[in-house]
Amino acid sequence: MSSIRLEIEKAMGLKFPERNGEVVVRFEESVEIPQPAETLMRGLYRDPDRVRQGFKLLHQETGSIIEILMPKRSRLREWADSLPERPKEAESFLRETAEQLLLKEQRLVQAERDLVGQLQESGLEDVYPIPLSAFGICNYRDPSVKLFLKPLGRFAELNEINPETLRQAVRVHFLFLLLLVAGIDLDGQVYARGSEDKVIHWLTSVYTMRYLRNQSTEMSHCYQEWVNAWGGKLPNQSLLNDRECEKTRAAMVFWRRQPNVSWDECWRIICQFERPMSTNSMVFN
Repeated sequence: MSSIRLEIEKAMGLKFPERNGEVVVRFEESVEIPQPAETLMRGLYRDPDRVRQGFKLLHQETGSIIEILMPKRSRLREWADSLPERPKEAESFLRETAEQLLLKEQRLVQAERDLVGQLQESGLEDVYPIPLSAFGICNYRDPSVKLFLKPLGRFAELNEINPETLRQAVRVHFLFLLLLVAGIDLDGQVYARGSEDKVIHWLTSVYTMRYLRNQSTEMSHCYQEWVNAWGGKLPNQSLLNDRECEKTRAAMVFWRRQPNVSWDECWRIICQFERPMSTNSMVFN
């Protein structure tokens, strides 16, 4: 944990607060399920009882066909070895079972169509956007992070991604998030702005994406899927270039200290020292 914290401090150019020479940061991974995660944990179905009944009906219709097919298969096997003694009886038997199967098949097809329609009404898009607080929370006054493992695991399961890889990526995000607001500049200055979640989370994603690109493609993919789930804004790939790093830090430090200046304006001011062509490369919309 300490090695990740040091890497994150170095990447952002800030320091976590200290008390008596020790870093004051708590990191907790909890198995509780917060209220914002209840929809995600409950499932994707708008009417689960209706869907469950659809599967029950389909199971019954399938069973009724099997009840017709099993004796028919037995009789056909018997007649394949030895022709029926009375062809008319065999003809009547085949006609009756054919009519029964046709009727059952029509009911089976209708039950399948109804169930497919119900399933098409259910999907991840009905859950999105998922509140960020379903996965973790930050406390800036008493610098701490709490991750909720069960919602993260559920999200990984639904999206067929590695839960451990996702957990590592989300941990990095929340540590950058905590550092951005609770951290101290190298000259001792602290965060001076109010709550500006949109910009805060976007800047956090910029630094997290830069960090994760040196880890693994899988981790970056997991992270992007997760950010999209809670409606975050991913940075343009051009902002991840090394040459943008110092400019980003300068704008970020200026923005943290100037509560009356917007991020866009902070970025424009920093860009005045750069070539004109780069002026709009990191304006936040």
